[in-house]
Amino acid sequence: MPVPPAELTAEYRIAGPDEAVAAALDVAGPTGLAREAGPGVTALSGDRAAVLGALDEVVAAALDAGAHEIDVRLVRGLTP
Repeated sequence: MPVPPAELTAEYRIAGPDEAVAAALDVAGPTGLAREAGPGVTALSGDRAAVLGALDEVVAAALDAGAHEIDVRLVRGLTP
């Protein structure tokens, strides 16, 4: 059975210490929205409110842990 497209996908890449990447994954993992999307890229896919809420928490955790750059790409309707 085909997977329906997600309402929103946020792909992000974090530049900074390993602790910043780990902090972001620690927050993203339990949401059930996260998956690896390529080398160093994590994607959050699901309904809009859930993705945006999780992304807010991921960015805050990464910055608090020393990230100095976070690239984010938002795509509406991408299949997870």
